[in-house]
Amino acid sequence: GFNAFSYADIAAAVGVRKASIHHHFASKGDLELALVQRYRQQFAGQMERIDGQESTALGRLRGYAGLYRATLDGDAVCLCGMMASDIQALPDLLRRPLRAFFDEQAAWLAGVLDAGRQNGEFAFLGPAPRRARLVLAALQGGLIMAHATRDMPQFDALLDDLVTGIAQR
Repeated sequence: GFNAFSYADIAAAVGVRKASIHHHFASKGDLELALVQRYRQQFAGQMERIDGQESTALGRLRGYAGLYRATLDGDAVCLCGMMASDIQALPDLLRRPLRAFFDEQAAWLAGVLDAGRQNGEFAFLGPAPRRARLVLAALQGGLIMAHATRDMPQFDALLDDLVTGIAQR
């Protein structure tokens, strides 16, 4: 988490002097803010790519779930999900962009789910924004569990259950 690393840890890992890191980032909070902003931009770019490549809501939902599978394949977890697990220890300058990340994800998913319900691809109870938060929470939690257990088939089953549970039969 935020309090578990130092500039010395980063400097040793990347092979630079601590002063080099301090030159670019005055505080750990500034460094982590830059990481969160970059991660948000990358994720937004992936969602734009999915929008451009997938013509159906089902395809977009599968594409989005695939981002989480690719993260797991890279032996990683979601940066914002990991940081949010320790949000009370974070400075305010990080809390807002972390919340914004989840709001952006949920809003995009709600749009996909709403479009899918309107065109008959999806059937689910309740408002799309609430369902989007459920999907997002399941993906975030599933990613953490699969990363911890290394149980890829269980994660793949979660992805399949999420999609088929929403898709119109």
